[in-house]
Amino acid sequence: MGFQIRFNPLTRTVSAIFFDRVVLADKIAAARQVAEKYGHLHPLSLLVDVRNADIVMTIEERQQFGTFAAHLPGLSHARIAVLHAADRNANVVINSTAQAEGMHIVEFVSEQAALNWLSSIDASDVPTGH
Repeated sequence: MGFQIRFNPLTRTVSAIFFDRVVLADKIAAARQVAEKYGHLHPLSLLVDVRNADIVMTIEERQQFGTFAAHLPGLSHARIAVLHAADRNANVVINSTAQAEGMHIVEFVSEQAALNWLSSIDASDVPTGH
């Protein structure tokens, strides 16, 4: 299992932290866990941290997961900030697929910028230079 799910009650933010080797089954398990435990939250603010993840998935699996996440009850309404390393984004295909399916995802390299965006009132406000 290459992930942890955490909830910060002060900020009402759910974090899905991926690390080491991550395969499609890990991504699906994490998405289901977030949807089941926190899908009742409105808004559902989700920080997905893939900075330390080695995502071992084919392009097709990444597209499949992006579509799955975008339509998963309990997750499809989430505001998602994806935190990735400055030199690589292990989630780019997943994010673009989920966005094309209507999911609200913004990518960040700064954790503080991601958290600030998640706590902002206007979900459509995408900061410059994120």
